[in-house]
Amino acid sequence: MRSMRWLVAPAAILALAAAGCGSSDDSSDDGADTAAATTADGGTATTADASAPVCRGDDIRFQLSFFPNAQHTGYLVADSRGFYRDAGVNVKTIPGGPTVNPSLQLAQGNVDMAMMDFSEAVNAKVNGAEIVWVAQTYQSDPLRYVSINRDFPLSGPEALRGAVVGTQQVGELEPELRGMLEQAGLSLDDIKIRSIDPSIETLLNRRINVLPLQTFFHISQLEEAGYRIPGDIDVLDPNELGVGVAANGVGVNKAFYEGHRDAVACFLTGALRGWQTAIDDPRSVQRDVEGAQEAGLASPRATAENIEQTIDLVTRKTDGSAADPLELDMTYLEESQRRLADARVIEGEVDLNELIDPEPLARAKAAARG
Repeated sequence: MRSMRWLVAPAAILALAAAGCGSSDDSSDDGADTAAATTADGGTATTADASAPVCRGDDIRFQLSFFPNAQHTGYLVADSRGFYRDAGVNVKTIPGGPTVNPSLQLAQGNVDMAMMDFSEAVNAKVNGAEIVWVAQTYQSDPLRYVSINRDFPLSGPEALRGAVVGTQQVGELEPELRGMLEQAGLSLDDIKIRSIDPSIETLLNRRINVLPLQTFFHISQLEEAGYRIPGDIDVLDPNELGVGVAANGVGVNKAFYEGHRDAVACFLTGALRGWQTAIDDPRSVQRDVEGAQEAGLASPRATAENIEQTIDLVTRKTDGSAADPLELDMTYLEESQRRLADARVIEGEVDLNELIDPEPLARAKAAARG
């Protein structure tokens, strides 16, 4: 499972979504753009000078990937502090949940924009849905494989031999786990896979030896259960091992995008401001997150930790170098698509130049500079 959702609709269902669903108007896009995508050589692909968007109150329905929580920090801050409104758009933030598939909602035109997994966007495109990828929320993979070291030490991928490993993936194995096994010269026959829900309890009650952990939610839970990280918990980080894949980003219904290009850029203008506010002072945005998430979902201490972990994902690339908020790193996305295809998490590969459009992010950055 690529995100914090329990049920994932089969990607083939997306074929039912008619390409071109969604609303449109005669909003213009008269400005030239600068492509904000990082190229393979580390440079930035550019076409022309970006012009800041002009928005006049366009309505946008924005689907979250799950129930509001710390993984959505920047978007929740932009909503609660009026940054979207300041940028000239009226954003309705729609909660997700266990049975909500953001890519399907987007493809069918039920929402205009959505935070969702990169793998879901690719599968949607493969199945004929018209989706445009405009921003990458996480610059590194949030997934970690952890064990309680006194029970099952994890000195490296080779220590997975004989492990009972939990999985939340529907269908094929997570590409990160597959990559680690290949590094260690192991096969699926060398481990035992057990399907689990996204809870640390399966690890704590010893039903599994190794838990696939989402850093933006589960690290704080282990700490509150009395475990020290590092110390009591061994961690295999797919990013450090070179097998991490791209996770959450922002997709747009193509029909909506074609009629509201300025509005999409204005949304990203507000989102960038929200994320930067959180990056500058994580503690200052805790109330914004707590006001949006369900009461009792996480303690104040856990929420603070979850925000810190999320900001790390937003600002740090897989190699540990710094990243700009919402950056589109084409090399990372190309490598991720290859790993997802090898693991058969996606049903086929697409031309990323047809899926990804860096223009709105470039224009949002131009607005921020202005």
